[in-house]
Amino acid sequence: MLPFKNTVASVGLLLLINISFQGVKSECLPQCKFDGNDGNDCRDWGLVDGKFVPWYLGSRQCLDLHNIKISGPDAGSICASATTFVNDIQHGYLSSSNARLGLGVSEGGFFEQDSKNDNMVVLKNSITIGRSTYNCETSKSTCYNAMKPYFEDDVNGKKEMNQVCQKLYDQGKTDLQLEQSILRGRLCMDYRNVNTPVPICNPLLDQLKDQMKRYPNKSCNSFQMGVGSKTPPHGCGKTSAATTVLSFKGALPIFTMSALASLVIANLYI
Repeated sequence: MLPFKNTVASVGLLLLINISFQGVKSECLPQCKFDGNDGNDCRDWGLVDGKFVPWYLGSRQCLDLHNIKISGPDAGSICASATTFVNDIQHGYLSSSNARLGLGVSEGGFFEQDSKNDNMVVLKNSITIGRSTYNCETSKSTCYNAMKPYFEDDVNGKKEMNQVCQKLYDQGKTDLQLEQSILRGRLCMDYRNVNTPVPICNPLLDQLKDQMKRYPNKSCNSFQMGVGSKTPPHGCGKTSAATTVLSFKGALPIFTMSALASLVIANLYI
């Protein structure tokens, strides 16, 4: 029969483990990628007074309420196919982009800069794809149509399209992150000036209010900062019982769950 003293101590330690584990909150929250595939646990990490802050994301409804919308290229639509890509080169966002200078390079290039018109990027008078040459002065649409199979099937064409599309996707992600930064600044100013609760902006607003109370003399711009070149403590993945670290108040040391379990078992047989 186990000594009563050791049994009570072991049960108490097990309760302590359970209570502490229930209340532990991992700081291993991933940085949001803003690519449409982020989980609910991602955060837009920033710095306030040199300390990392895992900011919640403001909802689209909250952004719309504050009229925050950066109008950038819709990479998903532009890059859906070679046809949509070429159509955008002709009539859409890419029709005024210098990125066109990198298209058709393996074929001598499809576009050039017009020195007589402020170096504006324009379609060449003629382009060559494979063994065929197309007169773009006679028919621009013929040249654009000839580009579609080039971006669809040609190795170099697909590579060029992918490079342009990747930049568009990256720009879109940057725009979405910038919207969040602007929102934090706007919420800060609104709260300090009006102090009106905005439920659709939680939990970000509540988190922001906590930071404003902690740093009452900080300007609203201070809550808009990203991490710059620093690396936040993210990307740890899901916590597990075997690796989650628990911190106990007082003089008790820090244990892992596995270490605590071993200690309990050992204590039961003392």
